[in-house]
Amino acid sequence: MDELTKRPPAAREAIIQAAMELIRVKGVVGTSISDVIAQSGTSAGAIYHHFGSKERLVLEVGRTALVAPMAMMLQASVTLSPIDLLSAALVQVAGDERTPELLLQIWAGAKSDPDLYQLLQSEVAQVRLQILDSIERWCVQYAPEADPNSLLEIIIGLVTGYAVQRALTLVANPATYAELCAQVLSTVITSGSPLRA
Repeated sequence: MDELTKRPPAAREAIIQAAMELIRVKGVVGTSISDVIAQSGTSAGAIYHHFGSKERLVLEVGRTALVAPMAMMLQASVTLSPIDLLSAALVQVAGDERTPELLLQIWAGAKSDPDLYQLLQSEVAQVRLQILDSIERWCVQYAPEADPNSLLEIIIGLVTGYAVQRALTLVANPATYAELCAQVLSTVITSGSPLRA
């Protein structure tokens, strides 16, 4: 029996879950492939078969935590307002207390790993385009005077800020934070987006 046929079908998921927990606690730099092997009960062959490198595994962990759920939400609805998009992103970040810690560790790891940084940049660019497309479609219908690019930057800034504050347990009341964010975005939309370039 070769390595591929011995691999259990759930190996990929076990690897991702193990890497998520390890990265959240130890950071990207502090997490080794050996750690992931021990935690997941898989092998180096399984990890490299499914992901090819540690950087691609870390990228997949980020996708699993936030990117994939946001992409599914964007595909499910073409009429979400920027406020709905913001709310959904905040809910996704708040949905599991480990997600903000994980995201913070991935961002920190990317600063010291050029390969991971490049992969994340590419992934983030794709997500930004999807969100921008959704905002542009909504603006055409409901707020043609608003600038979709400004709305995108505000949403990303508010969600990123929320993730950092949540990871550091600085957000006293997530519901109040979400309400304030929605008010900021609503003001920009109704004012004709003074941030238009």
